[in-house]
Amino acid sequence: MEHASKSPRSPLGKNSKYTRSTALLGVLLLFVADALAARASFHGTQGPVPEALALRMRQHSWRQECPTPIADLVYMQLSHYGYDGAVHQGELVVHKELAREVLAIFKALFDRRFPVEKMKIIDDYQGDDDVSMADNNTSAFNCRFVEGKPGVFSMHSRGRAIDLNPRTNPMVVDGAVFPPAGSAFLDRNKRAPGILREGDPTVSEFTRRGWIWGGAWTSLKDYQHFEK
Repeated sequence: MEHASKSPRSPLGKNSKYTRSTALLGVLLLFVADALAARASFHGTQGPVPEALALRMRQHSWRQECPTPIADLVYMQLSHYGYDGAVHQGELVVHKELAREVLAIFKALFDRRFPVEKMKIIDDYQGDDDVSMADNNTSAFNCRFVEGKPGVFSMHSRGRAIDLNPRTNPMVVDGAVFPPAGSAFLDRNKRAPGILREGDPTVSEFTRRGWIWGGAWTSLKDYQHFEK
């Protein structure tokens, strides 16, 4: 027989204990997620263009009259943070003389967690630069002419240019914006992931190594473009 003064254990006490346990579990999960993010490390590789990729390039991004043979290009895989905050493995094709430098630049960008939304070879877009830019894809080699200058090969044709987050960092020529969706980012003071501004550490990682940034040009602005 229970004493009248002894009250039964309340359901509220059980719920409070459950709530505290759930909160503790949430804190632990956040701690684990932060620890995993802190342990994320950069992985970068370079090597000859694989034959399977070379076959694709001959269909889309390379042709006989290109100024740089495929043998002078290298295929790179580079870790980068995406706009989603996760780590991804991207791909670039660049001139072999710039490979070690590109590796160092993208490691520095990774260490700063500078976001690159996508980094896929241009052949994933059938060599169509407009489609690649519209998808905000960072790319390098593509044998094509300079915009508005038929017959003049661009530095991309030599594997010596990189376009970084091109929708966020559009090219502006005589009021025309490429890609058109880049019009949303003409205000360069706008807060946006992956945006490039003069004096930013990301821009400096290129320019201090002798790369030219199109965002500093006066005849036009090509905020996405770096070349050497």
